[in-house]
Amino acid sequence: MCFQKTILLFMWKAFAEWKPALEEMFGDILTPEFEAKARQNATDIESDYIGYKELVDRPIEAIITDNKIAEFRRRYSHIRVYHGCRPEDIKNYYRKGLLCRDKAALIERFRSIFLTRDFPELTEEMLQQSLTIRSDDDGELCLAIDDRHIITQCGHYLIYGSEYLAALVIQLPIKNSEQYLAVLRKIGKPTFYEINLPNTQECFVSDNNIFELLHDMLTEWTHKTCHPEAESRSLDFTVSFLGPLPPEYICSHYHPKKIPDPNMGWKIYDAETGQYAP
Repeated sequence: MCFQKTILLFMWKAFAEWKPALEEMFGDILTPEFEAKARQNATDIESDYIGYKELVDRPIEAIITDNKIAEFRRRYSHIRVYHGCRPEDIKNYYRKGLLCRDKAALIERFRSIFLTRDFPELTEEMLQQSLTIRSDDDGELCLAIDDRHIITQCGHYLIYGSEYLAALVIQLPIKNSEQYLAVLRKIGKPTFYEINLPNTQECFVSDNNIFELLHDMLTEWTHKTCHPEAESRSLDFTVSFLGPLPPEYICSHYHPKKIPDPNMGWKIYDAETGQYAP
């Protein structure tokens, strides 16, 4: 279950909720004069050719100071982030939390799936050749601040589960490895876990993370001044750290239905039928 203590939650998609807080934090920047200047440059802002930093006469470090980072932490005790995966046991995450990639365990997982009587053409030697290409170490735990970006640009995490495991399949020295990727698509279910991540430098969120997030918030505010929308635009933003993440910070989960697959030429994968749109 989700962490029960009263929290002050930042959600990137909820622009209308964090807009007033940003305006209070940066009242010296987000003035009526700045707003008018942004509207005068609306065409360039729409194309992302310029953002707020091109409209002010101060370096970004003089705008997003240590004091601003500290104020953001005071305003928001937690940040909503997402973990995309394809678990076989949905409840296991609520019991154990989120763990970093365990390379040795994933190699054994490959063996248990593919080095079996179901696939006599695959051998340990083939796996070893694939491993010489894919030599990643155990990884950090990566959480996205915007689930929409994962769906549209990184759907392989949802469709195949482990990126490392799918890479071992793709790099097998055998023709038509797609048939083995199809096996991974039959295990588990595409899932997003919604997480309220503590906004603490000691454990999870660095000052550099907050610096970059405030930069994106100011850019988004400038864009919305010219092009009002209900939600913030999709954002490629990841918080990475050495896990594990305790299960009490996982609040809920859901199953996305339509996912572009980068391993299949961006065909749309239907998670309910397991098929691709024509």
